[in-house]
Amino acid sequence: MNPLVSIILTSYNKSASVGQAIESVIKQTYPHWELFIMDDNSNEETVGVIEQFLDHPRIYYYNSHVAESDRYKTTRYATLINQAIADSRGKYLSYLTDDNIYLPQRLKVMVNYLEKNKTVQIVYSEQLVKVYGHNQTVTQEFVRKNYGILHKAANRVDHCSVMHTRKIANQVFNKYQSYWDDDPQFWLNGDAAFWTRLNQLQPFYPIPQVLDVAWKFPESFQRLYLHVPNTIPDGTLIRGLAKDVYLIDQQKRRKISEEMMTRLHYSKNSIIKIPDPFLFKYDEGAPVDENVLLSPALFPNQRLVKSKNAPAIYYLQNNRRYLIKNMNTFNYFQFNPNEIVMVDDKTIEAIPNSQQIIEPLNTIQNILPNGVLWKSNQQFFLSYNNRLHPIQHEVLKRLKLSDSKAVTLPPTFLPKFPRGKSFSYVKNNLM
Repeated sequence: MNPLVSIILTSYNKSASVGQAIESVIKQTYPHWELFIMDDNSNEETVGVIEQFLDHPRIYYYNSHVAESDRYKTTRYATLINQAIADSRGKYLSYLTDDNIYLPQRLKVMVNYLEKNKTVQIVYSEQLVKVYGHNQTVTQEFVRKNYGILHKAANRVDHCSVMHTRKIANQVFNKYQSYWDDDPQFWLNGDAAFWTRLNQLQPFYPIPQVLDVAWKFPESFQRLYLHVPNTIPDGTLIRGLAKDVYLIDQQKRRKISEEMMTRLHYSKNSIIKIPDPFLFKYDEGAPVDENVLLSPALFPNQRLVKSKNAPAIYYLQNNRRYLIKNMNTFNYFQFNPNEIVMVDDKTIEAIPNSQQIIEPLNTIQNILPNGVLWKSNQQFFLSYNNRLHPIQHEVLKRLKLSDSKAVTLPPTFLPKFPRGKSFSYVKNNLM
């Protein structure tokens, strides 16, 4: 008897590579397989590529049609995998992504191992990783080696390198009432969460051979997620896979046009790309368009504004204006004169007034401007609502914040301001 292998391919907006992933299954030397393509409502270009393969009798296609606003409610690929496992029939389960390919002998080698070693229920192979630059050339290439028999496979084994029995998957389901844990906290490492469940039942057994190839493109989920903090700071410009740019303002994403970026003196170079699920985690707020100049209540925060007829410069935060005491204060906080937005007196007067921003910092009654980067010894902080939020150096760089622009905070004054939640990222060894 030749056991059936159920392969689950998760797909989202990878039109350039998803076809090759599917073809790598069709070209397997082991012919007893079924392929479930679980697409998470990709763009038309990606769906068009997938549709070219749907005449194959052993390929099954599912489109989630998930709403963008629902993308962050679960770890989507885990949700899709759970559905596919329930619908599949194979004795063995294997996984694939739209930016990964199987080598031709992949299924045969793994099935042979499992069939010859009846007590083994989970195997994993070595993996060739190719990292691509923006010009589509390989900038780095390495082999992810095996680590022997693994009792803790989490964050050490990519799920495209694994095959396991349906029997052990059912044991996981009986214990947890689900296969993969699709809680949104596992967006970055959903496979690691599932490996932890599997490892409670059996270790992973190694096959010392490269059997799949992982492509890491600039737009790959793992690379876009690299060092992105759990919370994006207000004042950050972000975009996902589409061209739309958003401003994070009071923890909402506000769509901003190229024209308004110019008029409000935002730099295109400060835009950071993040994965779509993380982008759509933020509720959409009012767009930053021409109306902000007509309705001051819509004016984005963390902007410098100045009347055309007066020397006073204000900093906007929490929908109020704070007068910057003088140029010494302006320079102390490392404000950029090129970012001052000139507005009329009526606009400024319509924004509620608040207290002054002054320096030096000699009392906790001082107002710390939101979004300012601070440095004390080798620690960095962002200030929001008069709290100092620690920020990891990797996150600082990911957000395109220059440590050379950090304001020095005397160590003796550091304890006088309360600490806020850290801007930190989830570490994953497979990144």
